[in-house]
Amino acid sequence: MFRKRGSSWEYRVKYTENGKQKTLSKSGFKTKMEAKKAATLIEEKLFKGGISAVKKGDILFEDWLEKYIEIKNVHRRESSNVSARNGQEKLLQQYKGYKLNQIKRTDYQIFINDLLFVKGYSKNTVSRIHGEMMGILNSAVENDELDRNILSGVEIKKEEKEKVVYLRKEEVKQLLEAIQEEKIFKRVMVSILLRTGLRSGELLGLTWSHLDLDKGFLTVDQQRLRNGLGPPKTKNAYRTIAIDETLRNELREYKCWQEENQKANPHYIESEYVMVDESGKPFYHTKPQDLMINLLRKAKLNERKSAHLLRHTHAVMLLEAGVDIKTVSERLGHSDIQMTGNTYLHISENHERKSVDLFDSYLKK
Repeated sequence: MFRKRGSSWEYRVKYTENGKQKTLSKSGFKTKMEAKKAATLIEEKLFKGGISAVKKGDILFEDWLEKYIEIKNVHRRESSNVSARNGQEKLLQQYKGYKLNQIKRTDYQIFINDLLFVKGYSKNTVSRIHGEMMGILNSAVENDELDRNILSGVEIKKEEKEKVVYLRKEEVKQLLEAIQEEKIFKRVMVSILLRTGLRSGELLGLTWSHLDLDKGFLTVDQQRLRNGLGPPKTKNAYRTIAIDETLRNELREYKCWQEENQKANPHYIESEYVMVDESGKPFYHTKPQDLMINLLRKAKLNERKSAHLLRHTHAVMLLEAGVDIKTVSERLGHSDIQMTGNTYLHISENHERKSVDLFDSYLKK
């Protein structure tokens, strides 16, 4: 049955469920023909699959998310699952209690805009949250819980340049001078991060077997996060890098300190991890960031919130020293040189200008 309601058309389709006659209706069609086409599709679905085929998307968002996690997590490494959970928590805050078919494109765009422009999340962070939402809804479509993903094609638009937070050369000197009397494990942590550019998780996953202090090399083949050990972030993050003599000497002294603590403390916690406190207890996953906040405060420097503060500092100082960008990219374990160039664009541009000036001077000789 079809009827005109105001300026639009409505269809009404009758069906039987549990011996009772019921009606499905939908309005808002511009013409009677559009309403007829939609009604025909509904009648076909009722004929082939019953009312359950028509009522796709009735499952609650949180219930489908639970199933999605069971399906997806076994195929992802733990570090990816940790990142995914952060996005899932944001989505749950917004859509808990919603059925999948109640999620509207317009409301979702408002949610995305709120994250970008009100809460001030970076474009990369919002893109990860959006990517997780796409995975959740696409999986619902693939598993016949939803007809289609109405959020396909939503764009994350925020013109911004992610600010690289790092310490200038004079600030590095100020930091190192200020922490000379700090406990050795704090000083060594700063030195490793500053002189290698390791990620925080890579630092925490570092064991003594990863260090060759005689030849001067450090190998990265794992990282330690909140939920334990896992592989490095990307395939390029597997790497062996050279370490300088200053760091090698500091690590030798630090190794002796650990051995002395172990002999003096009957309750010492034995492990192969490099980063431990006086009792041998390995650093928890946020300790490097927590320590850096206190050390920067002690050095009377602005507290930077970036977890990659010393990683960025290492990269910037290498580029300023004239090291080629390919070497910097390999030391950092970036996926490609383009990522390194884009991240440190202002530095690499200066580096290129110096190279051109050197070339010009060479030709004039």
